[in-house]
Amino acid sequence: MAPEEGKSHPSSTRSFGSALPVRQVTFRHNRRVNGLSRTVLLSWLLLVLLGCGGLWWSAWTRAQAGFDTDARILHRVLSQKMAQQEAVLGAVDALEQQGLDAGALGRYVNTLLRPYPQVIAVQRCTPGGCQTYNRTRAQTLPDLPPRTGTAQPAVQWPGQGGALYALVQRRIRVWVDAGQLIQPDEQASAPLHFDLRRPGTGQIIWASPAAPAASPVRLSVSKTLGTASQAFAIQITRSVPWSAWPFGWMALWSLFSALGAAALHRLVQGRASAQRAVLDERARAQGVVLAATEGVVALDLQHRVTLANPAARQMLNHPLPLGTDLSAVATFRASLSQPLFGVAEFWNSTDLVTFPEGLTLCRADPSGQAEHVLVEGSLVPLVGSAGVLQGRVLTLREVGPLQRRMLAQLDVSERRIREHEETLAHVSRASTLGEMGAGLAHELNQPLTAVVSYGQATVRLLADPEPDLPAARRATLAMVAQAQRAAEIITRLRRLVRRAPSQTTAVDLTQSVHNILTLCRADIGALDLDLRLRFPTDTPLVLADPVQLEQVILNLLRNALDALRDAPHRVLELNVAPSSGGWQLEVRDSGPGLSPDVLNRLFVPFTTTKPEGLGLGLTLSQTLAQGMGGELQGGNLPGGGARFVLTLSRALLQAADD
Repeated sequence: MAPEEGKSHPSSTRSFGSALPVRQVTFRHNRRVNGLSRTVLLSWLLLVLLGCGGLWWSAWTRAQAGFDTDARILHRVLSQKMAQQEAVLGAVDALEQQGLDAGALGRYVNTLLRPYPQVIAVQRCTPGGCQTYNRTRAQTLPDLPPRTGTAQPAVQWPGQGGALYALVQRRIRVWVDAGQLIQPDEQASAPLHFDLRRPGTGQIIWASPAAPAASPVRLSVSKTLGTASQAFAIQITRSVPWSAWPFGWMALWSLFSALGAAALHRLVQGRASAQRAVLDERARAQGVVLAATEGVVALDLQHRVTLANPAARQMLNHPLPLGTDLSAVATFRASLSQPLFGVAEFWNSTDLVTFPEGLTLCRADPSGQAEHVLVEGSLVPLVGSAGVLQGRVLTLREVGPLQRRMLAQLDVSERRIREHEETLAHVSRASTLGEMGAGLAHELNQPLTAVVSYGQATVRLLADPEPDLPAARRATLAMVAQAQRAAEIITRLRRLVRRAPSQTTAVDLTQSVHNILTLCRADIGALDLDLRLRFPTDTPLVLADPVQLEQVILNLLRNALDALRDAPHRVLELNVAPSSGGWQLEVRDSGPGLSPDVLNRLFVPFTTTKPEGLGLGLTLSQTLAQGMGGELQGGNLPGGGARFVLTLSRALLQAADD
């Protein structure tokens, strides 16, 4: 133990230094890693450029060398053809100078021209005209006036231009077709394009057919044919084919170099990731220590401070710079009820030491007076990977402020719970009042609307010059009936509030449907819909409250009419049929039907698709149906549209009749 305490451990100071050096080291590390990554990328790009450039230059050199060789061969062949043409001209001129007759000269010419396809005819010209030999080709000759030349060969050009021209020596004229100078079997493996131009003017005599452009790269050279009389300029070009360029090798080179660069980059990144993980872990540990509300102080083996968080500086009332001997700054004392506190054993312990209960910390208050505060904490040894003690970590927390904070938070929590309970009670009362008001408004809306309609009709009838008193009386009676119905609704809602049971009696279901149809006659007529009614021949008596039954039927009919307003084909079906132990009313419409969201919450309060709806109609209707011992169900039809079924129990009178 003594030898270890006597040694200095600079690694401990580096590991638990301030947070600023760690951030600086992390920044420098990231910058170095980014620099290495950029170096690897630039090296790969340079390697790719050098390799691809070398492959491209090698291909270009081979293509240029092949073109130069083929161009020289073509130039030599054309020069030989020109010399052959002059040799033919000289031979025929020599024979003509010897005085051969026309027949012998013609036979000689026919024999002489067979190896030279470019020489298409020979003429002997005098001031009186020209005699043509080799008649098989004479038809292609242009009209050229007779002309006698000198003893040296010369070129005579037709007026219309073209590939034909004539070599003239004295009275002999040899016609040459420049298009026949090079035969297909005399072309190189990669064909060359060339054109012959007249000396002086540069006019194209003949150009070989241009091959399709294999690539944008073209090689070109200009030469002059080597005969004195036919010193034509020749332009030779060749389009380098795509196959001549080493794209495959370039791609392989780029791929293999990219794989090598990727492997190197991965190696660099792996090493950098490991180093970054170490730095991140160190920065994270320092961040946790600095953010802790408890006092944390890291020490080396000589009890010198290597790291202290703000909470520790505040708790000890000391700035705690690096290198401060903490054992001289922090003084701990045991209370009277505790055994003596061994200071030397505490600071030099190699095991975990927890503060005993009642331990106090002696420190100076803001006025400079000594004060004793109760603390909790521990001293934890730091052991390296080799099992060697590297330092210690002291944790401190004051007991008094913690207790005060806990009591204050408990008081705040209890007050919030009471406030929340009061808020919930208020919301519950407001919600109940709102639902009652919405239900009352929804229930009274239909009879009050009917009262207004009948009242307006009565006023119009009485305002006529000859009032229709019977009709006005009927409208007034209907208005009174709807007012009574509104009063019954209010009475029923009062019973609902008091949880009073419904007053059921035997009610004619068909008659109730007819009553509601009469009430909605104006809306049905305005929609111009197809109303289909199917009622049984027997009287369907059900156990129900008359007002509640009509209210349910009215809600179902109103919903169906609202669904049919924008439907292309408006069909409304009302079917009354027997069911198991009772009667059922089925309401069908050809509207858009119910969406899946609405269908899942069909009878949930405040579920509606109407902009001005409250979403209480179906909820109240189901409540009313269940209060009468029945059931209300809804859904979609297979072919489209909605379907609602109201099922009620059969009245005893109907059962007795049966």
